[in-house]
Amino acid sequence: MREKPYVVAIPVPSLNRQGDELGPAEIEHWVKVAEKELTACFGGATSLRAPGTNIVGRKVLYEAGQFLVVAGCDNREQFLAKRQRIAAFVEGMGEALDQAAVFVLAFDSDSFLIELEDDL
Repeated sequence: MREKPYVVAIPVPSLNRQGDELGPAEIEHWVKVAEKELTACFGGATSLRAPGTNIVGRKVLYEAGQFLVVAGCDNREQFLAKRQRIAAFVEGMGEALDQAAVFVLAFDSDSFLIELEDDL
């Protein structure tokens, strides 16, 4: 068991800033790209459906198709070393998906990783 006491998460939206739905292929593309980005930064990533309500200014967006791409890292310093890279990635994704803002989550956690031996 390896401790992963710091978590980083990037939401991939399902709506643009006007509240119009993004296409499923577009969402899937950005989920995969976010997984690759967090894997490059921290060695792995997991994506999960994360329907949510987002309030941007006075507009309320109900994002039933939103995903959250999550990675565990060893500590806050490891995250801070990759923070600018993640910020650049999220800015590009936000522009491509016509977002008003993208909120990156990074926080202390009691997460851990169980690595299973490969029998091959």
